[in-house]
Amino acid sequence: MQRYPMTPDGKRKLEERLKHLKSVDRPQNIASIEEARNHGDLSENAEYDA
Repeated sequence: MQRYPMTPDGKRKLEERLKHLKSVDRPQNIASIEEARNHGDLSENAEYDA
């Protein structure tokens, strides 16, 4: 595996992205999956896109 040096600014951007994924994207995905589950079996549900 090749390694790349990271600048303080690059680290900050990655940390911001992780925070956004945890606080915004993940809750939205959880809500979408919950809605799909409420419609029935996920394997036959058009609302659920894995």
